[in-house]
Order: sequence, then structure tokens, then C-alpha cells
Amino acid sequence: MKKFLIFVLTVIMGLTTFSFVACNDNSKQDSSVSLSLYAPDGAPALSVARLLNDKEIIKEISVNIVSANTIASFVTGEDLKADVCILPVNLASKMLGNAQNYQMLGVVTNGNLFLMRKGQGEMITNQNLTSLIGKKVGVINLSNVPGLTFKAILKQSQIPFNTVTDDGIAVNDKVNLVGLSDGTAVVPSSDCDFFVVPEPAATTKQNATQNKLTICGSLQQMYGEGNGYPQAVIVAKKSVINNNKTQIQKLVNSFNENASWLKNSQTSMEMVVNAVMSGFVDKEMAPTFTAKNLNSTIIENCGIAFTKANDTKQSVLAYLQSINEVSNNAFSTPVDEFFYK
Repeated sequence: MKKFLIFVLTVIMGLTTFSFVACNDNSKQDSSVSLSLYAPDGAPALSVARLLNDKEIIKEISVNIVSANTIASFVTGEDLKADVCILPVNLASKMLGNAQNYQMLGVVTNGNLFLMRKGQGEMITNQNLTSLIGKKVGVINLSNVPGLTFKAILKQSQIPFNTVTDDGIAVNDKVNLVGLSDGTAVVPSSDCDFFVVPEPAATTKQNATQNKLTICGSLQQMYGEGNGYPQAVIVAKKSVINNNKTQIQKLVNSFNENASWLKNSQTSMEMVVNAVMSGFVDKEMAPTFTAKNLNSTIIENCGIAFTKANDTKQSVLAYLQSINEVSNNAFSTPVDEFFYK
């Protein structure tokens, strides 16, 4: 009887040990479950197209492309769905800049906004921005990055501007800014003289109107020292950074190669578009880019280039300060911890 009890206890202990080890093994497997990366369609999606084209590059990270209008929902609320996320720098600062849950890994795009005009004419630069005084400039999304960036450029050049109200009346001694709902308002028949338009809409409009509307300036060249501005940044959960350093480093290291892949002559526009669309969460979503409106010029104009957070911290802070000055400090200033070192 005594031997039998010992045998039973031994079996129970063995099963318990096996269960404990099995639980530990499952725990290890859970910790290596694919991390989720969310990015809005458009230039940010192009920055990760290579990872979608070849999902073996970083197996541990699942890339999801969503509408730009919904990107904020993946890093806010009780359920923070995105382990990693690419989003506009102003939203990142406003929603995540306290570094409570996320840290910024770096900048991935550096501006894709261009000035267009009716017909042909001289290029607009910082040296002749005064030629816009008295003119109407239509801006898609006047209250957000496009409008704020253009206002910041005018302010740094000490050029006064005025927001045209519903009466449509312009003034002669200021640049008159007109808010446009979307790209359909960018037409040759508009009463606007100029337009601020993002790529790929700018090049598409120029081609579609047979140069009745033409690109006449780059906001990236007009801003600051002419090297663009931090537009989209990549952030990651602090817990993910701490527990998945290898995967996060692989992701960070991939961005330079991602940009090179986009510009490689062996990479067709169909490959890029198909890669991005393969990551669509909503399969019914209309893509920003198609094989017809994407080309090497547009890719270049999207300003895709990665800079690590600690190397671009000052440029991010300077940009946020410049747009805060024309938006009643709407986007605050991120704390030092927000910038991952």
C-alpha cells in the first residue's frame, strides 16, 4: 500500500511538472506571437510595401493598412490594437506624447505637399512667396497638416495670411487661404489661383488636366532649411519595445532597404500597389495609389526616408512648435521619454 501511494504521488508530481513545463512553453510561444503594425494608406503605406511584398523579411510582424481617417483608433482607447503604428507626427504628439504607452522609433516620411497653379508660370520658392499676396490658395485639409504646414511656411517668411470665410471675399494685402473638402475641388474652373495638394493627387491632377494645373512649388523645399519636415512617424508600445528588442531592431533596420526597394528599377508599380493592397484590413477600401497613378516621380515626391528618433528629435520639436504657433498650441509638446533612444 505504501509503495502504491508513493507511485501515485510520483505520477501526480510528474504530471504537475509536465503541465508546468507545458504552460511555460506556451508562455514562450505567446511572447513570440506576431506583432501588429498599422499604417494609413498613402505615403506611410509605401514605406512598408517591401515588408508586405515579402512577408518572410520579418515574419514576427504583421503589417495592416487602414484608412488615414481611422489610424488614431488603433493607438487610443482601452484596447490598444497596434503594437506598432505609423501616423502623422502631430497626432502622435497630441495623443501619445506623454509616453505613457508608446514611444517614437523614428520618422518615416518627410512631406508630400506641393503647390499647384493654373496654367504655366514661374516656380514659387521662399524668394518669391510674396507673389501669392492677394491671391486665393485652396488647401485640402486646411485645419490639419497641409494647412498648418503652409501657414507655418508663410509665418516664417513673415507673409500675412487670411482665411477666406463662406462669403468668399479675398483681401489684397494677404495670402487668402480657402479650405477645400477634397481633391475634387482642385479644378481649372475654381476661383482659386493656387492649390496645396499632396501626392499622388498633385501629379495625377497635372496629367489629367493636361497641364491646365501644374506643380509650381514644393512645401518641403519651402519649409525650414529646405530638407522637408517630419510628417509621419513610427511608434511602438513601450512594453513591446522592452520585450521584443530583436524584432523592433529588425523593423527599424528595414526602412532604408524599404526605401531602396521602392526606387529599384526591378520593382514594378504593380508590385508596389499589390503589396500595399494585400495589407488592407478593409478589402473594400479604395487605394490611394494604383498602377496608373503611381510612378517613380511620385514615389520620390512622397519623401520616404527613415531617421531614428534620437537623431530627429530636434526637427520634430521644431516642426511641432511651428505648427502650434499657427494652431493655438493644438498639438502640445511631447516629453523627452517619448523619443526612444
